[in-house]
Amino acid sequence: MKKVYIIGLFSLATLAVNAQKVNNEYKSRIGDVSAEYKSKPVSEATEKVIIWSNDFSNASQWDISNNTADLQDWVITNVANTTAGYNTGTWTETAITVSNENGYAMFDSDAVGSNGGTQDAFITTATPINLSAYSHVVLEFAQRLRIWQTTQTIVEISNDGGTTWSQFPINVGRPVSVPYEEIVSVNITNDLISGLPAAGGQASVLVRFRYMGSWDYAWMVDDVKIIDQPADDVKNSYAYIAGVNNEGIEYGRTPLDQVDASYEVGGDVVNFGVNDQNNVQVVANFGSFSSNFSLGTVVSGDTISYSNVETPTLAVGTYNGVYTVTSTAETAGANFANNTSLRNFAITDNLYSQDGIGIHPAANQQLSSFGSESFGEPADTYLATMYHLRAATNLVSGFEIAITSSTVAGAEVQISIVDTASFLADALTPFGDLNGNTAESDIFEVAQAHIDAGIIGVAFPQPISLPAGAYYAVVRPMNTSGSTPIRVFDDQSVPQPWYASMVNIPDPTATSYSNGNAFAIRLKMGDQSSVNEIEGLSSVAVYPNPAASSTNVAIELTNEADVAITVTDLSGKVVYSNALGTVNGTQNVTINTDAISNGAYMVNVSVNGTVSTQKLIVRK
Repeated sequence: MKKVYIIGLFSLATLAVNAQKVNNEYKSRIGDVSAEYKSKPVSEATEKVIIWSNDFSNASQWDISNNTADLQDWVITNVANTTAGYNTGTWTETAITVSNENGYAMFDSDAVGSNGGTQDAFITTATPINLSAYSHVVLEFAQRLRIWQTTQTIVEISNDGGTTWSQFPINVGRPVSVPYEEIVSVNITNDLISGLPAAGGQASVLVRFRYMGSWDYAWMVDDVKIIDQPADDVKNSYAYIAGVNNEGIEYGRTPLDQVDASYEVGGDVVNFGVNDQNNVQVVANFGSFSSNFSLGTVVSGDTISYSNVETPTLAVGTYNGVYTVTSTAETAGANFANNTSLRNFAITDNLYSQDGIGIHPAANQQLSSFGSESFGEPADTYLATMYHLRAATNLVSGFEIAITSSTVAGAEVQISIVDTASFLADALTPFGDLNGNTAESDIFEVAQAHIDAGIIGVAFPQPISLPAGAYYAVVRPMNTSGSTPIRVFDDQSVPQPWYASMVNIPDPTATSYSNGNAFAIRLKMGDQSSVNEIEGLSSVAVYPNPAASSTNVAIELTNEADVAITVTDLSGKVVYSNALGTVNGTQNVTINTDAISNGAYMVNVSVNGTVSTQKLIVRK
């Protein structure tokens, strides 16, 4: 059974605000208050025997219909439309290969739906498929989707010309309002209810994709294959690590003094092969600590959840977790690529973040963004990320916010810290500490140097002392003129509980909505008001960027500071480091990129223990 957390910070009555707005300005999750750990599925790289395939390049090979007698149909298109499905977007994930340019199938629920309406639509293979020579078969396809409360996505199989259909529900129980792009594998050998053959060994098989909903988001499907099911294929389908007191939230970076006493390590193992798997073992290895699981026998088709509570001794640094499942029959081979999941996190001196941008393995990292223009230019938009504070005397000096290159110089932001119960009751009053300080900054103007760096640092007038508890770090991006938008990165690599990251739109009355992922809104812990960097990154420049042969990091400081520079790749591997010590005035440091491969890197400049992170592109 999956581990389920119940959040205890607010009441069910409070959560009733999280409903879809009638005018469809923003969709969100209406709570029950449970949250499951879900990590981004990893595309498989196994050797497959492909029996049949279709890439939607020929529309005549598919029949389109619906049960609602209206225009709410699937379409076959090759349009790369980022606004499709209420900004679900189009195919973007580089970790999987999709031939969407020559056609893909899409049901755009948002575009064809209406408030209070219903949707029930099909896209079906026009010609039956002969699978009589294959007793065990798997349907595999690429999908991009975002689901809502009423969404049902189903694969259906018929072996009698469409008279009866076996149903294989897809994406059940997944968090809403979160875009997914991945390879999906479905065992269509036998009917899930009767156990009788569905596609396995059948001479005349029809395949159809069915969308049921009511004015939701979108489901996109491409590159459909039927493959011969492997005999032995046990796989780790997802993995997680989270502090037991963090109510299901997985933090990408945690300051050392905010580390939870215990961490839960766990995930799911699926036996996707024909044979039962014996002596199934999982090892979750983080280098300095590991967690081991003995699952015994996993029957073909079964999913087994596993979890341990560990009390690791953690120090400042990045922890690269590798979760590996084995069985007696599968310790290597063609299907072993899906036996491993990766899950990284970092312990820091003073930076607290839900997002793991630059910490996640590069293959797992998936980013989006939200901004001041995301919701049709309301008067204000507030983006918020939840943080758990352990001690009662924490000082928060400000935020570090990762912004996209589409931000325009002159954009303005304001930051604040709001109690969770207040925020979810749509009261955005900043927290006031016992010293009489209010957790709200002055308005901060973004300069081009910040956009080039991809980071802004915004300070409170005085560091804020917060009691232990949970709070929302709130960013108010402003675009009052319509010409100076600002966009904040949203880390979608590890889907979070619905309350972890929120949006509030006060038009005409304040209402909170779930984002479902992790805004790159990071707490700067400790009294860092004397560090010039927190007030803006114009004092640290990385140029040229992109870099061809060498890159100069110019550090301009008015006060003495303990300065160190490290450059890491997106997996966290250090490719350059230099401890400069005390620096007076301006000092230039040259990083030779001749020995660095092409790609994206993170330049981390530490000043008196405060770390400024900027992206560097090496393109030779």
